[in-house]
Amino acid sequence: MTILFKEFRSYLYEARGLLKGSGKEAEYHKKKYLDPFVGSEEPTHEIATAHQGLTAGSKVRIHSVYKGNDDKNYAVVSGEDKKEVNIPVSKLHKPGVEPENKGLNYEKQFFNHAKSHGIVPEGLESAGSTAGTDISVINKNKNTLHKGQIMGEDKVFHGEVKQDVTAAMGQLTIRHSKEKGWHIPDDARAKRPRYAAEIEKAGILEHMNKNVPDPDTDATTASGRAKNRTIVHPNLNPADAYLQDHHAHFVQIGSGFGTYKVGEKDATGHGFPGLSGEGLWTVRQKQIGNNTSRTVMFQPNGKKGLNRSHINLDNNEDMIKFKRTLGHLEMEKARKEFHAATKTPKPKEPETGTHIIIHSGGSNKKVKLS
Repeated sequence: MTILFKEFRSYLYEARGLLKGSGKEAEYHKKKYLDPFVGSEEPTHEIATAHQGLTAGSKVRIHSVYKGNDDKNYAVVSGEDKKEVNIPVSKLHKPGVEPENKGLNYEKQFFNHAKSHGIVPEGLESAGSTAGTDISVINKNKNTLHKGQIMGEDKVFHGEVKQDVTAAMGQLTIRHSKEKGWHIPDDARAKRPRYAAEIEKAGILEHMNKNVPDPDTDATTASGRAKNRTIVHPNLNPADAYLQDHHAHFVQIGSGFGTYKVGEKDATGHGFPGLSGEGLWTVRQKQIGNNTSRTVMFQPNGKKGLNRSHINLDNNEDMIKFKRTLGHLEMEKARKEFHAATKTPKPKEPETGTHIIIHSGGSNKKVKLS
């Protein structure tokens, strides 16, 4: 199969996970991620797991793809030594480069910005994609936090950081069974109780039970997944509920949108506005073949779906004002005044050497002889 340059570029920016060698996704992966590259003169794939002399990370060319006796897909590949090796396609990454995680980059950027202003607890690092909130800031108005002391809710505030309005501000998995239809599993509800309540309140389950009573008959896309279903929501309350489930006190949204409180009351006392605008639900199937599972995602309905905040902690001026609210500037001022008051004057150097007194015009002048 010949692949055009513009088509090849589109392959380069696919999310670079592992290829599937069996199951319902295997043939789709073969047609999209392997067949177009067979016979390429340049390496197009990377080895994920070492195999027959090919180390993890090795770049390889694809010579052919076939189905083995175990009903799994295999590929004939060659590395730098041009030796052809048979390898399960499940040991290969999807072709191309891994796309840049702009959301994670912005999170780290904001974290370092706050850290440079001295409001982040000492030793804390950016959470990245791990569990927990993205950033924490110390409330200096509630006593000094000593080493080894546990930070209570009155001494530290937690924040979530989102790159822009395209970031998910709510995700939960719903499932289907013959007995219950589409429903929220108990474990998902226990983990995100407020967000689960918003899903029910919005009528998402009723919509799915009415329109997709049998998941196996749901319309699918070329990839084999069910088509996404989108529903406009009149406000951003589900996002606020999700952030409360994350135990966040504020949320920072990039691309100039700014900083918002989480919950009815601004716990920081700084005067952050609440999230306001229009939202969008997206119900999607993540895994091919798993028809009884859907992810319910929520986010602002585009750039016009979120009203901008009048406070943006990306700006140094607003960050300094926030520091003042948290008591950091007063603590810094008090520390400087304390050091100035207790500073010991530098002792005067003793005079050494030979001096003489010169009498001139009724006054005396002491001169050191060199």
